[in-house]
Amino acid sequence: MSNQQNLCNSTWKSQTGYIWSLIGSAVGFANILSFSAQVYKNGGGAFLIPYCMALFVLGIPFLLLEGTIGSRLKSPLVTAYGLAWGSLGKVFGWLAVLACVSIGSFYIVLTGYSVAYTYFAAMNEIPEDTKSFFLNSFLKTTPSLLEMGQLSWPVFLSTVAVAILSWVVVGRAIRDGIERVCTIFMPLLAVIMTLFAVIALLLPGGVNGLVYYLQPNFEKLFDVALWRDVFGQLFFSLSLGLGIVVGYSRHTQQQTNIARAMLYVALGDFAVSFISGAAIFGCLAHISYTQNIPFDSILTSDSTFEIGFIVFPQILKFFGPTLSQAVGMIFFFCVFIAGITGVFSIIESIAGNVEVEFRLTRKQAVSVTTAVLMALGIFFCFGNAMHLIDTLAPMVMGTNMLIGGLGLILAFVYGKKALQDYPGKDFYGFCLRYIAPALLGIILAGTFIQDFQNLNLAFAVRWGWLGVALLLSYSFVQLTKKESVELLATNR
Repeated sequence: MSNQQNLCNSTWKSQTGYIWSLIGSAVGFANILSFSAQVYKNGGGAFLIPYCMALFVLGIPFLLLEGTIGSRLKSPLVTAYGLAWGSLGKVFGWLAVLACVSIGSFYIVLTGYSVAYTYFAAMNEIPEDTKSFFLNSFLKTTPSLLEMGQLSWPVFLSTVAVAILSWVVVGRAIRDGIERVCTIFMPLLAVIMTLFAVIALLLPGGVNGLVYYLQPNFEKLFDVALWRDVFGQLFFSLSLGLGIVVGYSRHTQQQTNIARAMLYVALGDFAVSFISGAAIFGCLAHISYTQNIPFDSILTSDSTFEIGFIVFPQILKFFGPTLSQAVGMIFFFCVFIAGITGVFSIIESIAGNVEVEFRLTRKQAVSVTTAVLMALGIFFCFGNAMHLIDTLAPMVMGTNMLIGGLGLILAFVYGKKALQDYPGKDFYGFCLRYIAPALLGIILAGTFIQDFQNLNLAFAVRWGWLGVALLLSYSFVQLTKKESVELLATNR
């Protein structure tokens, strides 16, 4: 294969494919399930107002920054950090990669849940007691983190299927694998969720869901917890601070318009969240209307798992025996699409760094990455999986992402080799220089204070993870220290 063909295969075929793939990396469980839970918990429109504000002053600026890093430097996160900040930067980069490894190891398992539930819904095998079925029969949940319990074979087999599919797709050239699948799956997801939202709102009482959804409880705007949830949801939804956007953007062609692409990604991500929320609220309003239950008492938790795998299967029962199978299968297939495209982006981000830093082929890097995620994912197939995820998530999907965001600003906005003239530098540059560091610093400080108030086993596991991750990051930097940037450029 010629160098021209290699170069062609290593880039996105079109800007549209790049945008759909980035939307696929952003859209996940946070959009389909968690967003609705946060809106429900935080006063409807009172959550939407600050979320839209945060999207423009924090979300889009960070997307622009990460997109520009990947596009300009044509490097994955670790290498880019090394160019801007030397060995210290590479430690920050590997820390983000190891967070992706941890997130990916349970994200492939969670995506496996949607595979299993698509089958359960199609075969009408979800019983009336959806909570007991999910926690006891499916997950075999144990009482505590220390009790590992039994291996759930349905979870394990579904996870293996997700890992194999991901390896097949991501192992191919970027345009033949990720781009081709996302260009089909993401528009399909948008169409299905829109139709689902329309159907849900047309159910008896369903249109009342729009009132609950959009009407703000302005008193909530003075609740500090609301703003914390807003920024947490935004960072998690857009996968900021983890190098995923950098990893995708290094494959862009010279004519790619980063500013326009990132605006479309931000709006697309929000659109999926908003439409999914309308569908969920329509279903909840239908239950409230037909069962004469107060709307604000239907959900007892903001847990993504409760809404997706306990409450929604209960909602399906109100559609009747035949329609519930079709609706359930379609809904969980949408959750699967959101999950699998997120898995693609996680594997691509990790494998890209492994490929460049350890000088492997793409196929080798993807194979190693997928094998590691699958091996670690087995631990999340046992009965204590929920406890383990709840323990690690505040660190790998919270504190570590905030650290990653601050690291990107320090290295690429304030650093000696900071990027110059990135898109939207006037307004969004102001946001990155002043607003973002202040907000991230305040949230990070609040997170530290809150976490250190509960010195328990979960605290020890979270901070133990950070210690081990820092040690491994330093070790990886030392292992790859002799590799020169000039040689890397020559190999390209």
